[in-house]
Amino acid sequence: MSDLSDIDLTDASVWEQAAPHEWLDRLRTEDPVHWHEESDGRGFWAITRHEDVRRVSTSPLEFSSYRGGPTRLDPIDQGLDPDGGGLEQVRMIIIGMDPPEHRDFRGVVAKAFTPKMINRLNESLHTETARVVGELREGNSCEFVTDVAARIPMWSISELMGVPEADRHRLYELSHALIDDQDPEVAPTPETSSESLAEIFGYATEMAARERANPSGSLTSDLLQAEVNGRKLDDMEYTLFFMFLIVAGNETTRTASSHGLHTLIQHPEAMARLAADPSLVPGAVEEILRWEPPIHHFRRTATRDTVIGEQAIAEGDKVIMWYAGSNRDPAVFEDPHTFNIDRTPNPQQSFGIGEHFCLGANLARLSLRLLFTELVGTIENVELQAPPRRLHSNLINGIKEMRINYDVR
Repeated sequence: MSDLSDIDLTDASVWEQAAPHEWLDRLRTEDPVHWHEESDGRGFWAITRHEDVRRVSTSPLEFSSYRGGPTRLDPIDQGLDPDGGGLEQVRMIIIGMDPPEHRDFRGVVAKAFTPKMINRLNESLHTETARVVGELREGNSCEFVTDVAARIPMWSISELMGVPEADRHRLYELSHALIDDQDPEVAPTPETSSESLAEIFGYATEMAARERANPSGSLTSDLLQAEVNGRKLDDMEYTLFFMFLIVAGNETTRTASSHGLHTLIQHPEAMARLAADPSLVPGAVEEILRWEPPIHHFRRTATRDTVIGEQAIAEGDKVIMWYAGSNRDPAVFEDPHTFNIDRTPNPQQSFGIGEHFCLGANLARLSLRLLFTELVGTIENVELQAPPRRLHSNLINGIKEMRINYDVR
């Protein structure tokens, strides 16, 4: 058996094939708080146990999002931050904040994502989902990511933000290039991501001008009127908030939708049960999220000398939580490598936990439940035309293309 030092969780080509569960299982069993060298950074602690992920996530004063940002590489290591400005911008987005600022800024938009507010969107989201899935009745094959999975979450966040229908596809393309920039097909040059960011910034400025002239009552209007500690958001804070909501609002739900159908194709008995009894869909959604977390990892930075498990952690060390590891921890999940839509309880950590629990979790759950209820009632005998083409990324667990054949019910 190879040495643990041979494991390289930074290798995006590995994650492009599938989550390396053999590696993650070994780390969780043999060295759950594992020092992992980096060829492109200073190294990090790899966290793979469910309880340790919970501990890091719920201790923001010890494990900071602000100090080094929420992703693996420091901005300076990515060549993005020679003068410190990149990190400062990350710190102006809620995923790069710590309390109390995080709570203050999160409150700006949190009311738009409460169960009560999401329920108001239920009827229109149900109608849009039925319309998109209903188009599958016109044929017997499709490219599921583009034809179905990408359209519904972009519709949802655009409706909330007040983005006109004519602009939505371009914003989807820009957000895709911005967040999925590890993949050379999505972002073929180093400039692609920065150019996409600049275009989103420009669009956000145009949206602000329109909303100030004719307020629509959308979430964009709310951002422009919001106050934090007695002051309104400045232009950069508003723009970064707009960008974050557009990107986060479509990327992860699209990914969960694609992986969900792929998983059900691999488990046809589960798909048949959902078709026979749609009341099982909510449980299936939770299991899909456990099985294929949309985000592979998030990072924190230790603010003081501390301990995780029995491992000493030094101030300034990077600590990275790997959700594909924590979501299959046998200490928490019975038969963790078995896909089980009846699993209960199911404390999957794909939405995060603690301060940074996913702001859009209520909307994502509703969207996924409506989608899979419509899908299993509309198509059957679903088969892959070819293996799905996955994203070249160790951050986003994305599927770029998934061509399917099916019969219409």
